[in-house]
Amino acid sequence: MRARAALAGAIGLVVACWPAIARAAPFDLAWSAPEGCPSRDEIVQATRARLGEQPSEARPELFVHGEVVAQDTGGFVVRLSMTDASGHALGEREVRVEQGSCSEVEAPTSLVLAMMIAVARPLRELPAYDEPHAEPTEPPPVASKPPVTRLPPPPAAAEAPRHRLLLGAAGVASTGILPTVALGFGVRAAYAPGFGLLFGLEIAAEASRAVHVAGGEIGFQLFSASARVGLSILRTAGLELIPTVGARGALLRTTPTGFTAVHNEIRSTMLAGAGALVRAKIAPAVFVEALPELEAVLLRDRFRIREENKLYHIHRASVFEGRVSVGIAYEFR
Repeated sequence: MRARAALAGAIGLVVACWPAIARAAPFDLAWSAPEGCPSRDEIVQATRARLGEQPSEARPELFVHGEVVAQDTGGFVVRLSMTDASGHALGEREVRVEQGSCSEVEAPTSLVLAMMIAVARPLRELPAYDEPHAEPTEPPPVASKPPVTRLPPPPAAAEAPRHRLLLGAAGVASTGILPTVALGFGVRAAYAPGFGLLFGLEIAAEASRAVHVAGGEIGFQLFSASARVGLSILRTAGLELIPTVGARGALLRTTPTGFTAVHNEIRSTMLAGAGALVRAKIAPAVFVEALPELEAVLLRDRFRIREENKLYHIHRASVFEGRVSVGIAYEFR
């Protein structure tokens, strides 16, 4: 608040001391902002009010581009850049607003924009002062080119890509690789180095209902580990969509009961496929995640048992497996 008050005082001083004739040339604003933010006309009207000016039909001499960007951690950043009529850059500024509503950017944005305009406009006429009884003096030398006041470059350098570490847990449901719909649990970790990329690992355990055959039953469990890579194609303050591709290695274990000559068995399999990770923010750094996937089963063993000289066909995995996991994740930065 102190910084805003100091800035308001500075703009008031600049505008109060500025000659009326220097306000003759209007400015033009190109404005880009998400829904819920102030419109271009609202920003222009608020800026003119701070400058004490009325709309003008004169050709603009200053051109401003403004863009509002929502931040992942909440709040908004307004980027302002200014050029003159010849396209020469006069300066840039950033306005950071921590409030959750984009409507809050109007007041600080119009304040900073008014100061940029007041400072960047060339002085066309200085006010005359009557000094009676003053001795005539020689006029000051005229420079070949009048000095142009320009805004200094912003002190902060370009923001580097943000690294993110995500840890989460999810419930899992799948169909196609086990005899019936399988339910289970998984934990996963992901690392995002910036530029929209995401690299992830997951381990999971699933089980399906037992298969009854020849007076006994056989249970099926699946233990898997997978690796994925994704690319973020949609990212807002509260939602992110990341298509992924990945591969999964798994061990399929059978647990027979009620048989005389059938024992536990473990076989390996591999899967590969694609999915889409959807992340929705529910609290700072806390997200609900959903990951539907379709995978091809690359190794499809037949499960058969022989009991009392009879061969029973139990199960063979489908060509494709459908899988979905829903859980919660925490994001470290």
